[in-house]
Amino acid sequence: MALTRVVIESDTGLKIQASANTRVCFNPTQYEMQRRVDWKELPTRGADFPQLQFDKGGPRSLTMSLQFDTYESKQDVRTLTGEVAKLAEVDGQKSRPPVCTITWGPVVEPYAGLPFKGVLESLTQKFTLFLEDGTPVRATLDVQFKEGESPARQRRRNPRARQSPVEPKRRVVRQGDTLWSIAAAEYGTPAQWRPVARANVITNPRLLDPGTELIIPSVEGSPR
Repeated sequence: MALTRVVIESDTGLKIQASANTRVCFNPTQYEMQRRVDWKELPTRGADFPQLQFDKGGPRSLTMSLQFDTYESKQDVRTLTGEVAKLAEVDGQKSRPPVCTITWGPVVEPYAGLPFKGVLESLTQKFTLFLEDGTPVRATLDVQFKEGESPARQRRRNPRARQSPVEPKRRVVRQGDTLWSIAAAEYGTPAQWRPVARANVITNPRLLDPGTELIIPSVEGSPR
C-alpha cells in the first residue's frame, strides 16, 4: 500500500505533491500545530490574582519541514523547491500570495488538524548536498502557514461560540445605579449581583458612588 502524501493546493491553481515513485522525500516526519489566545489582566482589589478578560483568539499556525532529494536523477532540486517558494509570491490576478489548503490523510474531526487552510507566513530553504558543478540536489524547507478563515465560516463551524458566558469587562456607575440594576443589565437577572460585589470588594451593596469603575466578572452559566 502506497504511503499517503502531503498535498498543498493553492487558490491560484498550484498543486504540490511528491510522487511516490521518486526519491523526492516530500512527506514530513512530523508537523506542529500551534494556537495563541490573548487574555487581559484586570486588577481586582483584595485578591491575589487578577480577573482575566478574554481579548481575542488568534489563528492557528501549522509548521513542518519538507525534504527534497534529487541526487540520483542529478536534477536541480530548486525546480521542485521553487514551487513551494511561489506560495510566498504575490499573484498578479489576486494581488496577494495564494491561500493554500494542506491535506494529509483522513479527517478525524473538524478543526482537529488537517486539512488546514491558510497562507504561507514563513519559508526557510536550506540546501545541503551539491553536485561537482554546484547544482543543489538536496534541500530542507521549513514552512509555517497561518490559518485564515472568514468570520461567517467560523460561526457556521462553531455556532456555540455565540452562546458563550458573559465576558468580564468594566462599567462606570451612573446616578441611580444599584448592584441589582447592574446585574440585571449585564446578566439578565438582578439575582447575580453578588459576583459583582465580590469582584469589587463591596461590603454594602446599597452604597455605589457615581463615577466608580466596576469590574463586571464573567459568570459561568448566567442568563443573558
